Amino acid sequence: MQILCVTCDNASNNDVMVQELSNKAPAFGGATTHTCCFLHTVNLVAKSLI
Repeated sequence: MQILCVTCDNASNNDVMVQELSNKAPAFGGATTHTCCFLHTVNLVAKSLI
């Protein structure tokens, strides 16, 4: 099994999921391959500015 990258929103449960994936699939890079969704980040910034 190969996983190149995981893209998800910024919820903390996704951090736990990435940790568990790295434990179960040693070839997975863990936190270095976890990418937060850019549009979700933009949405959070826009909400904080409004």
